[in-house]
Amino acid sequence: MKKYFYVLLLSLFFIPLVYGQTLVINEVVTSNSQIITDEDGDYEDWIELYNTGTESIDLQGYGLSDNNDLFQWVFPSKIIAPGEYLLLWCSGKDKTDPLTPLHSNFKISADGEIVTLTDPEGVVVDSYNGVIIPQNFSYGRQPDGGANFMIFPEPTPGEGNTTTGYSEILEAPSFSVASGFYNEGFNLVLTANEPDTSILYTLDGSEPDENNLSGTTYQYKNQYSQNPGNPVGPFLSQSFITHSYSGPIAISNRSNQPNKIASISSTYDFNPAYIPDFLVNKSTTVRAKVVKSGAMPSKVVTANYFVSSQGENWFSLPVACINLSENLFFGYEEGIYVAGKDFDDWRAINPNAGLGWCDANFKRDGSAAEVKGNFSYYENGIQKINQDVGIRIHGGTTSAYSSKSLRLYARGEFGEDRLDYPFFGEGNDDSFKRIILRNSGNDFATTYFLDAFIHSSVKHLHFDTQDYQPTVTFINGEYWGMLNLRERYDKYYFERVYGIPDDEIDYLELAGQVEVKEGDADHYNALIDYLEENTLQEDENYNYVITQIDPVNFTDYYIAEIYIDNQDWLDNNVELFRRRTGIYNPQAPYGNDGRWRWILKDTDVAFGLAGSFSHNTLAMATEPNGTSHPNPSWATLSFRRMLENQKFRNYFINRFADLLNTTFLPERMQGIYNNMKQGIAPEMEAHSNRWSAIPSVQAWENYTAAIINFATQRPAHQRQHIQQEFDISGTLSATLNVSDTDMGYIKINTININAATPGVEESPYPWSGVYFYNIPVTVKAVALPGYAFSHWTGDITGFDEEVVYTPTENFSAVAHFIPAGQEPEEELVYFWMFDGNIANDTPLTGINATYTISQEGAFVSYVSCLEGYPFAEGHPAWRTASMERRNKPTEINYQPQANDDISFEESDMKAVQIKQPFQLDGKENTLLFTIPTTGYKKIKFAFAAMDEGAADNLLIDYSLTNDVEWITTGMEVFSFVLTETYQLFEIDFSSVQGVTNNEHFKVRVRFEGSDMTVDNGKRVTFNNVSLSGTSITAAIAENKSQSFTVYPNPVSNLLYITPVDNLNAVFSLYTIDGRLVSKGDLKSGSIDVSFLQKGIYILDLVEGENRSVIRIIKE
Repeated sequence: MKKYFYVLLLSLFFIPLVYGQTLVINEVVTSNSQIITDEDGDYEDWIELYNTGTESIDLQGYGLSDNNDLFQWVFPSKIIAPGEYLLLWCSGKDKTDPLTPLHSNFKISADGEIVTLTDPEGVVVDSYNGVIIPQNFSYGRQPDGGANFMIFPEPTPGEGNTTTGYSEILEAPSFSVASGFYNEGFNLVLTANEPDTSILYTLDGSEPDENNLSGTTYQYKNQYSQNPGNPVGPFLSQSFITHSYSGPIAISNRSNQPNKIASISSTYDFNPAYIPDFLVNKSTTVRAKVVKSGAMPSKVVTANYFVSSQGENWFSLPVACINLSENLFFGYEEGIYVAGKDFDDWRAINPNAGLGWCDANFKRDGSAAEVKGNFSYYENGIQKINQDVGIRIHGGTTSAYSSKSLRLYARGEFGEDRLDYPFFGEGNDDSFKRIILRNSGNDFATTYFLDAFIHSSVKHLHFDTQDYQPTVTFINGEYWGMLNLRERYDKYYFERVYGIPDDEIDYLELAGQVEVKEGDADHYNALIDYLEENTLQEDENYNYVITQIDPVNFTDYYIAEIYIDNQDWLDNNVELFRRRTGIYNPQAPYGNDGRWRWILKDTDVAFGLAGSFSHNTLAMATEPNGTSHPNPSWATLSFRRMLENQKFRNYFINRFADLLNTTFLPERMQGIYNNMKQGIAPEMEAHSNRWSAIPSVQAWENYTAAIINFATQRPAHQRQHIQQEFDISGTLSATLNVSDTDMGYIKINTININAATPGVEESPYPWSGVYFYNIPVTVKAVALPGYAFSHWTGDITGFDEEVVYTPTENFSAVAHFIPAGQEPEEELVYFWMFDGNIANDTPLTGINATYTISQEGAFVSYVSCLEGYPFAEGHPAWRTASMERRNKPTEINYQPQANDDISFEESDMKAVQIKQPFQLDGKENTLLFTIPTTGYKKIKFAFAAMDEGAADNLLIDYSLTNDVEWITTGMEVFSFVLTETYQLFEIDFSSVQGVTNNEHFKVRVRFEGSDMTVDNGKRVTFNNVSLSGTSITAAIAENKSQSFTVYPNPVSNLLYITPVDNLNAVFSLYTIDGRLVSKGDLKSGSIDVSFLQKGIYILDLVEGENRSVIRIIKE
């Protein structure tokens, strides 16, 4: 523990070393978190200089240092007039402009270090020798420039040291017994560590105060004019007192003592029936401090003692304790926990009004309604945190409930500026600026954990949720029932979770209108204006909007709110945030790219609490003509607009289906709910008795049963709502399986079918889910390390890892995997060797691939921007906008195997050039590569190219169909920057759907630059064009069982299988892309293949546990 030194005895901490000097260090702060900010808004340490003389002093050449170099930092020319103060920031920023605030190039250590002030001649004129100063306190001279030194709780930067100063700061008292849980009573001894001191303490939760030794009485009421005509209730009184310690304090179980604050009304009820008519459980709170005349009192130490025969097992939940001077909560005038004076004043003005918009003390907000108290937290009977905090009432309408939500603020002025403990479990955040003890909001009188359950069930989705930890709570040593510890959304949350600086956050709330919580709404308002004026049916408009909002977050958020049937939503309980950036930055860390993201908040009026499992919340959220809560048209605009876009609409439908098949499965939701219910069940009877809002444990059981029923019934109704909203004719079943669960798994749309996905079983295959008729789904085979994807069988066939399939009936698919060692190596399929065999000085229209292992062959054709190309020699446009041979070889991408294994050095390599101009009259120079991929997958297209003054970029796209349609779908990059030297360009089409095994595959290369119509004889040069892939048939591992013999192979008409006594054997015959072409039994001993086209096929023979997979060649 740091010792704060006796200042009077250590006045040498400031030593004017040269007599007659009038420049002194007058005040020092070494740890500043709230006193004052510099011009950058930063809280930095500072030193105050003071001129005690009668003449001005020019600081030019003076030095300031915290090490042996007396001139570590040198002052610029700066005049200090007689009696003037100069504030110098010790920030390390090193600013010496005399017209702006000065900053040294070093900081002052809060642990104490020497700082010297030296005149230009090298004489130390004053120094600060490193007394340890508490945070946000200062150490300085009083009076200014004098020889007496004090600690100041209220620093005065740039002004005279006129606030109260202390000669010393006293150490806190020692307690003989630690705060916690005990089976028996004991005597508590308090000890002060300094002589000539006294100890003050309290037992009622109030802060010890030397001015309260005779006690303080405050007034309160237990009856208010709740309804028009109710009489005004009488004033009652209560008091709290500070004691002077004279001997041990008896600590015992106080539960048999009379209730005190538990007997005070916390509502405007005329008859507060919730006030307990029994003795509530109690702890003993001891708060103590050390005092001495002329010294600054020690900090207050707070201890809570829970004495019962059960000891640390008294409660099944963590225990939260709030201690404070009780009038701050319950006083008629000042108390923020009661209806109080504000309600009576309102009722006097509104004698006949209902309570909907009444005033009350508990509705006060802002810093003026914050009180200081102590918060301590116990887990498994062990104190985990104990510190002073600011406390406010939290919530809107729910602040009128008998047990109120409390918002806790960690503030440096009270000691610690963070609550440092992992309240929500190890592995979660462990440092908080603010936190909430919540009364469960609108669920206060039903299940008491509905909002927490909903947040817990969807916390893995792409939006923020609030963590939860139920607690047993005591206020000033009296049992207060359960309150749920929850995270709080605010600027500190977004800084903690996303690293967004608190001055760069836009944070909004929709609560009947747009309310700015942080930053501003300019960006949001501009987005809404755009949505009002533009349809998103056009992809261009949609693509713009998804640079303004995160569509994945938006989708998950809306699905969750719709599924849970939140009927206090759309125009209320909506919060969203963004980091304020100039433009969308897709490379930024998540949450920092400048897009809006929605966060989940206040879902108490959901899950059937205000409606039914059959309620069509999707229709509610898409209503275009609403005029009132919850869905006026302005509140449904953004969702309606997004659904106008077919791409988003299909994504939304499929994502909803995915989550209904996993996250929202009834058994999963019920499991989470039951676990959370069991967590608070042991405390529910005591809580119910304390507040009477939940009338009995049986009533609570009934409420929870209704929640379980909602989880069971909701999915079927939700699917019906989706069909109605989007005019879908029905649902269908998808059954997915894998050849070996150790080798890989399947992803459908947005969900991985493995145990890591919430709602998917440990051994999920074969897996079934419900999807929608005629809505395309995307399935992807994902190989685990050491394995590779082979092919699909079933209703989905082929060799592409990822396939888009449009179902019109129930469908099934099996993903086949093989060991990685069995995966075929990449092969060179086509190569264009531009060598001396190409005619020189000749405009070309096409070149065949010089190397091919495919029966299809490949060629590149050239389209010139000039009409009539190619031109004969003598034509004015001869060798203009042309493709020609060029003598410019390169080793980049050279493939010796395509040239009889001749090395590059021994080859006769040339190149091909495309010459200016590149565009004219709407036409452009284009290379068209026809490169069938029949029999191959994992396709890669590569070449070497260089720019010789003609173009800046290459534009590459592709076509998959016989009727050519150029697209870039699935390509990560389609614009490639050219350089003055050869470089390798490689386009990986492995994950692009439709490229595998495609006889119509084509690639187009075009050109882009600042002026593509100019003709200065410049060119772009190409070389060593290749296409590579892996063989599909080689990827299918043959498994020839000794149970079967198959012949002939190759085959023309009949394929024979022996022995013929395999009466139970069956066969399936597939094309190489996995399409089933024939199946049946083997009773005849042969298979007719005469109807098949020539090519390679896969025969799958099965009898019991025997299986044979064989490649068949059809002649």
